[in-house]
Amino acid sequence: MGIGYVDSVIVYNRYVRKTDEAEQYFGTRFDNVRVELTQGANITKSGLENANACIIKVNTASIKKSGKSYKAPKVWEKLTTEEMVENFTLNKGKDFFVIVNKADMGIDVDLPEGMVDSDTYAGGFFEYVKNKYGYAYSVDTVDVYTLIPRFEIGGK
Repeated sequence: MGIGYVDSVIVYNRYVRKTDEAEQYFGTRFDNVRVELTQGANITKSGLENANACIIKVNTASIKKSGKSYKAPKVWEKLTTEEMVENFTLNKGKDFFVIVNKADMGIDVDLPEGMVDSDTYAGGFFEYVKNKYGYAYSVDTVDVYTLIPRFEIGGK
């Protein structure tokens, strides 16, 4: 475990049921990830006001510890509900992640994992989390690295 790889996040995969159009989220917790709050640096580097505000680096050890497997977004959407709970995906523009533990910033949040019905939260689950806890980001970029195996996920 490298320096800075002590934080925890939950990635929530969004799914809208075709039968009744109910919005659900499937949460996967990843521990020992690296969280970089980067908006200022990214704006300076890219010149874009809407640059990523946060980047998380999830290594293969963190993925293995979650007990879940990655599935491409199109594959994940075709899974049964039980299979969705057992796997995760990274779908830009649909999914979001939340920093749930970052000791150096005093963040320690208890949020549900597994399946969450969005309708049970006023304004929907993403808005609820963002407004109540902060540090919730829509997945904007996904990079996969194989030399040092990891996912780098950028969020706004």
